[in-house]
Amino acid sequence: MTTGGQSIISTVTGLFLLAGAGTTQVRQAGGQDLEQAVLTTNAEMARAGEAVDAERMFNFMLDTDKGSVIQNGEFLATRGEALQRVKANLRGISKIEYHWKRQHVTALAADVALLTAEGVSVATTTEGQVVTTPFAQTVVFVMREGHWKALHAHQSSPQVR
Repeated sequence: MTTGGQSIISTVTGLFLLAGAGTTQVRQAGGQDLEQAVLTTNAEMARAGEAVDAERMFNFMLDTDKGSVIQNGEFLATRGEALQRVKANLRGISKIEYHWKRQHVTALAADVALLTAEGVSVATTTEGQVVTTPFAQTVVFVMREGHWKALHAHQSSPQVR
């Protein structure tokens, strides 16, 4: 795949995070319960990304105009801007899989958590081409109305050499 194609896959990989969190409720605000809830939420986000459904992904993202996503050095200020980018980049993708190498959760407060992770995405185009892309990411989660939500995501993938 060309560098442009790699960029599309990389953008799709990073922006699946915006699908984020939504259904996991935390019974206790600290310790293992918080960590497990954020990891569960991240798993839900990955499933939404693997469904290749941008609208569904963005149902779980908080609306902000202060930087929803930074992806490979590009600042996407709003939820709407990021959603449009993901929709465009999903055209031509039939399947995505995420494989995590490691994920770490840091509780910053009872209602704020930071997920740092790295993994590999495997995307299949509608033409049958398979592209594997390593990535690293951070996601800031906040608790809103009993649910973890993605406030900001930052993702990068190494350039193909």
